[in-house]
Amino acid sequence: MRTRIVRTGTLAVMLATTGFALAACGPDDSNASDSSSASTSSSATASAPGGTAATGSNGRARTGGKGGAGRSGTSGGSSTTTLPGGSSPSDCTTDQLDTTAANFSSGAGTTGFQIAFQNTGTAPCTLTGYPGVSFVKIHNIQLGKAATHTAGAPTTKVTLIPNAHAYADVQTTNGTGGYSPSRCDLTTVPTLRVYPPNQTESTNIPWNKQECVGSSVQNLRVGPVHSSR
Repeated sequence: MRTRIVRTGTLAVMLATTGFALAACGPDDSNASDSSSASTSSSATASAPGGTAATGSNGRARTGGKGGAGRSGTSGGSSTTTLPGGSSPSDCTTDQLDTTAANFSSGAGTTGFQIAFQNTGTAPCTLTGYPGVSFVKIHNIQLGKAATHTAGAPTTKVTLIPNAHAYADVQTTNGTGGYSPSRCDLTTVPTLRVYPPNQTESTNIPWNKQECVGSSVQNLRVGPVHSSR
């Protein structure tokens, strides 16, 4: 009788021990579900720091850096510059631009050069169309005719981020350009006056070159602004 009691107690102890081990090793479904939900919530929050993220054409979330302009990509590869709050850049003003003449070349009776516009501001701005160009002397008195527009040139909007450049191509007569001396009225011109597109305030570029400024001579021709040098 004593031996039978001992065996029963041993079996009970073994069963209890096995049950405890199985309970310790088995997964807790409720805890795993809570952990997964917490991970998903954390990931979604991290994808949009500082508010709503901008979504590009590849579907990934992006945000602009340090308050700068964001760019929303399109499937065609082009981009549109937008400012914080969804507004578009405004026209570049005269005092926002550093305006210079560069890239001179001469031949076949004409001289070509470019007017370069550099955005010296802290925000993007846009240039569209033709600048106004003319020769002037002291007190901004015009010499000769103002520039005509180059025919057939395409007009596009150029967005300038800070320090970026846009260009307009200009042609002028080289010397007398085949005109008679009386018609050409070759004169040393001190200044080139430039109005950026859509602006009423001009800026002056030191010139000091001999140009035909006769009243019947169309000496200057200018094209629209573009982004390539």
